[in-house]
Amino acid sequence: MRKLLQLSLLLVMCFCMLAFVTGCKKETGKPVLTVSVFAQEHEQVMYREVIKRFEEANNVTVDFRVAGDQYWPELEASLSANQAPDVFYLGIPDIRRRVWTGKIEPLNNLLDASTLSTIWQDSLDLYRYDSASDTLGRGNIYALPKDFSAVSMTVNKAIIEKRRPQIQALVNNGTLPFFPEIDSRGNLPVFTFTEFAELCRVLTFNDTSLPATSGGTQVYGTHLWEDFTLQPFIWGAGGEYLDSTNTRVLYDSPGFIEGYEGFMKIVELGGSGSSVDEISGYLKFLAGRVAYFPCGTWDVGAFQAITTDAVINPNRAWFDFDVAPWPISDRYRSLPIEQRQDKWFGRVDSIGYAVSAQSKNKELAAKLAFILSADEEVQRFIALRGGQVPNIVSMARGEYLSDSRYYPPGRVVFINMLSGQNGKRVPTSLTFNDLWHSQAFIPGAGGVWAYHENINNGNTPISASAYLRSIQATAQRLLDEAIADQRAMNPNR
Repeated sequence: MRKLLQLSLLLVMCFCMLAFVTGCKKETGKPVLTVSVFAQEHEQVMYREVIKRFEEANNVTVDFRVAGDQYWPELEASLSANQAPDVFYLGIPDIRRRVWTGKIEPLNNLLDASTLSTIWQDSLDLYRYDSASDTLGRGNIYALPKDFSAVSMTVNKAIIEKRRPQIQALVNNGTLPFFPEIDSRGNLPVFTFTEFAELCRVLTFNDTSLPATSGGTQVYGTHLWEDFTLQPFIWGAGGEYLDSTNTRVLYDSPGFIEGYEGFMKIVELGGSGSSVDEISGYLKFLAGRVAYFPCGTWDVGAFQAITTDAVINPNRAWFDFDVAPWPISDRYRSLPIEQRQDKWFGRVDSIGYAVSAQSKNKELAAKLAFILSADEEVQRFIALRGGQVPNIVSMARGEYLSDSRYYPPGRVVFINMLSGQNGKRVPTSLTFNDLWHSQAFIPGAGGVWAYHENINNGNTPISASAYLRSIQATAQRLLDEAIADQRAMNPNR
């Protein structure tokens, strides 16, 4: 009898151990969703609060994972092993191959389509794909936008004020057509390439009043880099990266060459941080040492925290950020400020929440994706903390603009970009892969800096125009190969 009891207890223990190892979700009464994203620290705080509310409201446990720099390789590995998170980020260029390999679930099959009508339609269309016709922008919806993002220029107005007399002198002598601030009629200070370079030159100076934590006293007009901030200069010159069919690279076109030369003019006139500086432009900007810098909608929370911190930044003495437009071609130098408003462009982009086709809780995962993407309370919560522009169009164009609790003051710039007036798609999101840019263009850009900075940075100096012509054939070959790869991989061809 004792042996039988011992055997029974052993079987019970083995059963419980097996139940534990295999998940035993019915016994706990709570399903488990795994969510994997990447996020800055201020974003993580926001999302953890949102997910906590979702867990309480839906009696679910969410395993919220924030990955580091290796997010995409790690996600690729988990997808290949059929161990993908229930909810994960989907990049726009990845839609086709994720659908072809059956890794993501169409969300319009899991959600009431009428509830999606509140979201920016242009952002939803980024995640549509019709596999039968191999057409992006229509068909099933494979992700909901985490955000519909825009990257404007941002300006530290504290630096502008410190250099007001010097800037006003440039206005008085005709070098600048107006002071770098919004005028009384609401027009943004849109400068040409040369005007902006001259402004950055006078904003490059030694500021001994910076706090000790700034890491130095040298201030720069700007500190930009090609793979993220060259695009607005190309568009501002009327150029494009690709032709209208997205099958031809336009590096050697007049508009692209003019835009790159306009970008490097800032360097030539001494208004930029150096290519050999060990401190990044981002860190310099956070330390009050750069006047103009790119600002993604996701960056607002971090910049807002510094601006409003009365302890480290009393009276906004060294950091006072707002958004600003990108510069435009010198061909527009005779235009008044009113006619410059629709000539500049910045990048608009998105990343979306996708649901794994292998998820055991697809409906619940889709519900969480919708909550994160389009719930009004959640959107208000995140937008008020500077995490993004609301995905809900009526909120973005309504209370986001009119309610003074939102930040920054010039946030209408973001709305104009997302509405199409001043925004353009990221060029590499239009092709099957980005090798025509990441491998053909970026690696040799150091030589262009060496030429226009007139310094030895370890690269062979070459002018912007000569460099673009030298890489054109290689870039086109890589794009042709990407197009061929896309066709070969398409199971519906």
